[in-house]
This record gives sequence, C-alpha cells and structure tokens, in this order.
Amino acid sequence: MPSKVAELEIARHQRELILKPQAAHIFGAPETTPVILNITEGPDGELAELPDGYFDFGLLDKEDAITLSREMEKSDINAIGYSNPVRSDVTSDVFGMAFKGLETNRHTIESNLGVDLSGVTPDPYTGEISFDQPAVSEIRRMRYLLLSQVGSGVDTIYFGRQFLAGEVVDVGEQTVTDGEGYLGWPFTVNAMVDTTYGVSVRHHFGGPGWMRLLEEAGFPPIDPGGAGFELFESPPGSGLYAFTGLTEDPPGSGLYAIPPGMTENPAGSGLYTMGA
Repeated sequence: MPSKVAELEIARHQRELILKPQAAHIFGAPETTPVILNITEGPDGELAELPDGYFDFGLLDKEDAITLSREMEKSDINAIGYSNPVRSDVTSDVFGMAFKGLETNRHTIESNLGVDLSGVTPDPYTGEISFDQPAVSEIRRMRYLLLSQVGSGVDTIYFGRQFLAGEVVDVGEQTVTDGEGYLGWPFTVNAMVDTTYGVSVRHHFGGPGWMRLLEEAGFPPIDPGGAGFELFESPPGSGLYAFTGLTEDPPGSGLYAIPPGMTENPAGSGLYTMGA
C-alpha cells in the first residue's frame, strides 16, 4: 500500500501542465499602441485579435529558439554572528527576450540595426532600399509580445509575455556564406518600465485548455458563462421568488442589477422573463 507521501507525490504529477509550444510568434508595435490586457476572449477562451498597429516579425530560427531570461541583483546586509544576510533588497530585476529572425524585412532590419525606416522609400527605377547608419545610435523603445500555442482544439493553451517598453540591448553576429547558414537578424530585448502603465512586463496564460486546468494549476475554477444567480420560490408555494447572487447597484441603494439571462417582456413593462 503506498504511503501518504507517495500518494501526495503522485497527486502532484500534472503532465498536462508541461507546456511544450508547437507554434510561437513575436509581435511588435509602437509605444503608442494600447497595452494588451488579455490575449483571450469569450466564454471559450479564444485567442483575441491584436490591436491595430501590431506586426509580426515573421519566421524565427528554431535552433536558436526564443530565449526568455531574468537577471536579478540584490544588496545584502550582513550582521555579526550570522553566516547569511539578515536583509536583502532587490536592486535590479530585468526581463529579457532573445530571438533570431529568419526573414529580412523592415521590422527585423530596424530592430537589429537600431534605425527607423518608416520614411525610407524604394528607388523608383530599381526598387533598391538604401539608407545610412546614424553616426549616433538612438535607443528605440516599442512593445514586444511573445505569443505561443500549446496543444490544439479544446486542449489549446496560450502562453504570452509582453514587454511594454522593450529596448534592444544586444545584437548577434550575422553570417554571409554559400555554405551552412543564412543571413539572420538576431537581437536581445530587455523590458523597461512603461511610464504610463507603471510596469515593464505582463504575463498571460489562457485558452480553453488552460480554462479546464485552472484547479490543477492551483487557481480557482470559473464558470465560463460568468457569475450566475439562483432563483427560488420563497416561501414554497407562495408564488413569490427570491434571488441569490445579485449585485446591489449602486451599493446601499436597495436596487439590484438585472442578471444575465433575464429579458424585459414586453419591452418597457418592467416585467422580466427567464431566458434559456
């Protein structure tokens, strides 16, 4: 008979919570673009449309993958008689994202070279794109969104990480060869604090698969249809009905908001019928 410890160990093994993405994209947008609050929408946890202004960096190198990092530094206070610090304070906490673009497009060129090509136009006769590298480089901030998908159908889980004010802090080497390799566009982005929103990073876990696994992941379950209410005859046989789960609006007014599923019938009568 397995011990209690063995039972607990087995109970903690949630293989469905091992996330291995089958698809991933990185999107970018100007800082003026609204911050994405949720990547999913609707009772089925479907992927939401991105706001206007977001673009896709295109195909990304599989071998280099997308690397997410976090570098923390702290300041310790040590006391006589203690071998460990008696107090620690975080002095730096920087999230990073590194990836290598396979496509040579305006967005990978801009991010890798640190230039703004919005005003550059092709030569009207040859179609050539030419521009000078600035003598003094400027730091360009923009929004970056990693969006990956795990599973499919009702098991789909979406994982996202959003840098609200990302800065390119490092670029990798590029290879020009007729052998193994290609002209790629590698760079590393660090997350800076968006002064309007007040944070640097926003994390996302969603999708229909995630919705079904909330309890297994340690979160309270939800009713996909939203917060409900209950109607019951009180006292029984009286023809009078009471509700539970209604919201007093505004608080203290004695007035209650009409819950979903109730329809005024006829319109304007003040009488309501229960929907299906």
